[in-house]
Amino acid sequence: MAFVFFLCAAFAIYGPVLNGELIWDDAYLVGENPFFRSPVFIWEVFRHYLFFDSFSTYYRPIQNWSYMLDYWLWRGEPIGYHITNVLLHALSALLVWRLFRRLLPPLLARVADARLRVAGPGIAWAVAAVWLVHPMHNAAVAYISGRADSLASLFALAAWLATLRLDEARGLRRVLLAVGAAVSMLLALCSKEIALVWLGLFVLHLLFFTRDRPWRMRGALLTGALAVFACYAWLHSLPAPRTGAGPAVWEPLPARLLLVLRALGDYTSIIFAPARLTMDRSLSTLATYRGGGWWLAHLRLEYLPVIGGLALAACAYACTRGSARRLLLFAACWFVIAFLPISNLFPLNAEVAEHWIYLASIGYLLFLAVALAPVAFRWPRLAAGLGFAALLALGVRTGFRAHEWADQERFLKATIAAGGGSPRVLNNLGTLYANRGDLIRQEDVLRRTLVLFPDYAPARINLGINLTRQKRTKEAEPLLSYDLDATRLNASTARQTWRSATNLAHTASESGKTGEALDIVQGAQREFSGVWELVGMEAAIRRKNEGPAAVVPIIEKFAQAHWWHRESWLSLARVCAEAGDSDRACAAFTHASRLDIYDARPLAGLARVEFARQRGDAAIFAQRQAITRAPDHPSHYLDLSRMLEQLGRTDESAAAVRKAHQLTALAP
Repeated sequence: MAFVFFLCAAFAIYGPVLNGELIWDDAYLVGENPFFRSPVFIWEVFRHYLFFDSFSTYYRPIQNWSYMLDYWLWRGEPIGYHITNVLLHALSALLVWRLFRRLLPPLLARVADARLRVAGPGIAWAVAAVWLVHPMHNAAVAYISGRADSLASLFALAAWLATLRLDEARGLRRVLLAVGAAVSMLLALCSKEIALVWLGLFVLHLLFFTRDRPWRMRGALLTGALAVFACYAWLHSLPAPRTGAGPAVWEPLPARLLLVLRALGDYTSIIFAPARLTMDRSLSTLATYRGGGWWLAHLRLEYLPVIGGLALAACAYACTRGSARRLLLFAACWFVIAFLPISNLFPLNAEVAEHWIYLASIGYLLFLAVALAPVAFRWPRLAAGLGFAALLALGVRTGFRAHEWADQERFLKATIAAGGGSPRVLNNLGTLYANRGDLIRQEDVLRRTLVLFPDYAPARINLGINLTRQKRTKEAEPLLSYDLDATRLNASTARQTWRSATNLAHTASESGKTGEALDIVQGAQREFSGVWELVGMEAAIRRKNEGPAAVVPIIEKFAQAHWWHRESWLSLARVCAEAGDSDRACAAFTHASRLDIYDARPLAGLARVEFARQRGDAAIFAQRQAITRAPDHPSHYLDLSRMLEQLGRTDESAAAVRKAHQLTALAP
């Protein structure tokens, strides 16, 4: 029954997002990301960070595994990814409930209040239910890229529960539980770095909040935890070292402590009153004192430290005076340990992000549930009514927020309206308009972005691209101007700034300035190594002027160094075919076909090359494989029909034509 409740509740409140679009990093992680489209990448993902063209060192191979499974099941349809996200969150909530059912009774065993001693299952249910429906988790559930938090939680909770069952097991079952717990914890660590906090919480409970386990068992579990951490450290060392965007900037300690209180106040506000949800936002005050209007607009920053301070004071008071001090202390330790990495005490890439509170919020809600339990005992009917009303209100708010997440424009505009108009949000809104072909609205957004954030290079470059697409080349040139020193500076702060070089090179090439275009793109390659778009641009310029044979070595060098890069292998196959090198073209098409289980282009290309060299049976076989991968594309049936017709197999050819016409008639 518990599983049914958590599952139905999760899908009811997150239903509006199931048919939602790809938002923010989704466009890369389940779009451009090369490492999830084929089982051949099962081990390769352990040798790369999550984002390929980035400074970030997020190591999350299991997140890519989950995308592989979704891609295989759903052929890349967003609804499948959303279903998985909701399912992961529901299962995590179920395991939170089961974990606390086991942890809370021993922690409440010596409490004087008899009612509190038997309240463990009720507290566990309340915490898990509120955690499930709370709208602050939209960024981890409605957002496909946010699933790393729920993945890490699911595996870590499963590992913790497995260790708790070791005392009841004997023989082979105990061995299997121990191995399963270790593997599950390793999967959690490879899902997201925050799982290190889960490991820390497990060790904390084992050492300081467990009384009935012998030290021999505790020592064995600690040894196992260290072994799992060592395995994770080894796996994390597999990717090639990545130079960051310069050393982290450490603010003075008083400024960091103020940010800690502000972050605590902000997260506390979200937990109690989740009206203002913005994905991430800034808590700094650089612009606050420009004038009275700015101060009023940022007034909330002045009371956030007060809320944070009051939360700390209330926590300290309850831990020293509450009737369940030991459990309250455990909950407080849970929150503090999970909050410290996101508190701004250390440099972060944002100051507050709602999905960061996914783990810490469990400790916060547990503390609230235990602290308010005596009040609930005094007025049980009132507490039950208020609790149900709170769950209902939180669920409704979650549903409305999920509705915002379902549409990219609606999400970005809601984020900006709620005060989350960061340069990334504004730039993403501009990109959305560009993808729709609405260059006027994109220009307006980008110009507003540069007024607010004049040093934000991606907005400047995108504005230059926008003006180029509007044929306003003279206005675009200063924004896309290629200067080596400026490029190096941009390269140290934002990886995607190579786009200015590709657009400027394209403009020069179209104007007949081939030498200048090649100088620009080759210079950019020296600063941004391993970027296919730059190599592809050079190949396109040379192919236009020198023919396909001249660019084969350029593309082949990149493809051989990046065996997993599908587009480079497709390009290599095409230029080899154009240059008349059928053997190399077939080999490249075959290799590319292994890199995406649903991409029909390599097999269709292979069929054309095989047919051109009069290998009819091989061509028909490859074309039928292409149809298997993309059975709803009429063009593949028409290509098959032409091949069959020329081979004299007229009946089969006619059947292929009829199928193509049926699909065309059914197409929207």
